[in-house]
Amino acid sequence: MYRVGVILPSRGLIFSKTAEEILKNLRGIDHKIFFSHKRPIPECFNEPLERALSEPNLTHILIVEDDMIIPPEALKNALEANENVVTYDYPINANNVGAVFQDITGKVIYCGTGFLLLKREVFDKLKAPYFRTDIQWSVVRHNESLRFKGAEVKQDGSYGLQDITFCMKLQKAGYDIKVLPTVLGQRKLIALGKVGSNNGAHYIQRWRKVKKDIRLNEYMSMPNDLTSKSNLITLETEGGYISTDKAHAEKLVDKGIGKEINSQQTAIDLTEVDI
Repeated sequence: MYRVGVILPSRGLIFSKTAEEILKNLRGIDHKIFFSHKRPIPECFNEPLERALSEPNLTHILIVEDDMIIPPEALKNALEANENVVTYDYPINANNVGAVFQDITGKVIYCGTGFLLLKREVFDKLKAPYFRTDIQWSVVRHNESLRFKGAEVKQDGSYGLQDITFCMKLQKAGYDIKVLPTVLGQRKLIALGKVGSNNGAHYIQRWRKVKKDIRLNEYMSMPNDLTSKSNLITLETEGGYISTDKAHAEKLVDKGIGKEINSQQTAIDLTEVDI
């Protein structure tokens, strides 16, 4: 039996059509909604999430954003997938760039938080605060391999990348992200309704299409890193990912301390951040 904690990380606005679609998806499913009002990012995620995690008997956490286009049975299908982490792709801009990034092997490295369903026990292996905006991610290409490296930055009132950092937490904890085939959409407020324009109705764009591999092609078109660092070998260890020379890497592998990353996999370098 499912009991879903629904996180609505709104900063004060929500599209009425999105609200209607969320409620339709929740019909027949035991649930409790945790709202956020007028909180900035990342607090609008963390505060209702903390409340939900203290709620007894929840089986799942659904994070759903206030501007999504959600088809009927999206939640039902995600629950029936019976995966630790389930999401759908959707466009994040008018150029049809998708929220889901899959590397050359098809592995999902990160996704957006527009519609993200997680089993409750996933959070037992994650470190709070779950969402952070004080980490930036640089990307380096080594032939067909990518390395994402995290670095802490001073918070200056800006926001962003909280979804990527959350996904890196999932990667560190060993969780894969399952993407279901249906593509969702997003609504974007272009202009508020006013007297003498559009009969007072708001002007809202709807983005519904995703062009596959736009982000992957962008990364793969980056200059190949030919510095000495490109000769380093990336190992996965209990404490994260490290890059070292071949001789040292072989010693660590022999001792069972590290596992070499396949050349076509993506490395998540956490040597300078604690997430």
